[in-house]
Amino acid sequence: MVLPDGWRDQTMNVFHLPDASGRKDVAFVVTRDYDTPLDDVGAYADAQQTAFKRQFPAYKPLARETVTIDGRPGLMLDYQWRSDKTLLRQRQAMVRLDDAMLVFTLNARAEDFERHIPAWTAILSSFVVMPPAPDDGDAQAAPSEVLPHVFALSAKTRVLRVYPDLRAACERISAREVESHDWVFFASDGSPLAPTIVQRSRHGLFKADGRYELRPDPGYSGLELRRRLNAVTAVEGVPPLLTMQDIEAHLRLQRADGTSS
Repeated sequence: MVLPDGWRDQTMNVFHLPDASGRKDVAFVVTRDYDTPLDDVGAYADAQQTAFKRQFPAYKPLARETVTIDGRPGLMLDYQWRSDKTLLRQRQAMVRLDDAMLVFTLNARAEDFERHIPAWTAILSSFVVMPPAPDDGDAQAAPSEVLPHVFALSAKTRVLRVYPDLRAACERISAREVESHDWVFFASDGSPLAPTIVQRSRHGLFKADGRYELRPDPGYSGLELRRRLNAVTAVEGVPPLLTMQDIEAHLRLQRADGTSS
């Protein structure tokens, strides 16, 4: 089944393991969060933990660590809380997948949780993202123009800036902003760029801005540039990519040429 652009999969997958008495105390849940404005999995985990403190009585964080899910970088949270008189423990793993944050959750009574960890590990290690079906029409398209330009999208203001090249982008957006995950970068063909910190910024009395470089990011799992454009509030362009219409037309050409954007 193929759906047009813009349709979202809101499926929630819930799996229960009843105990001997038939109670469904153990659950494994897979959800997709399309509404979060956060692309960075660390920032998303921070927001989750803040929400847990408000929502869960007697919330207590137990662990936080990095994980890899189908080759994608993610984070895992362990915590416990009380539901009435029952002490529950939950473990969440989250990873960015296309235009959603994919969240895996294991829920069980605290005293039973440890014996379900092998199942959790086996499930996550077996998770594989199916590749999209190829578009036969794309392979026959004529090559499009390759530009040195760089797109920078502000996570805070949703302003999309266009810079003439990598050097200009790195000079005009401070390392402090990059270290705070305030910007997402893309090459002119729409492919993601990852900021690599060369020298971290100094804070305090002797504060100084650091340095970073932009490099291709083959492991990127966030929302592609073409699908972010609807949320852009303003464009600060340079020739020949001055307006949103210019950018959309350019990215359509890249897509027709078989480039992901």
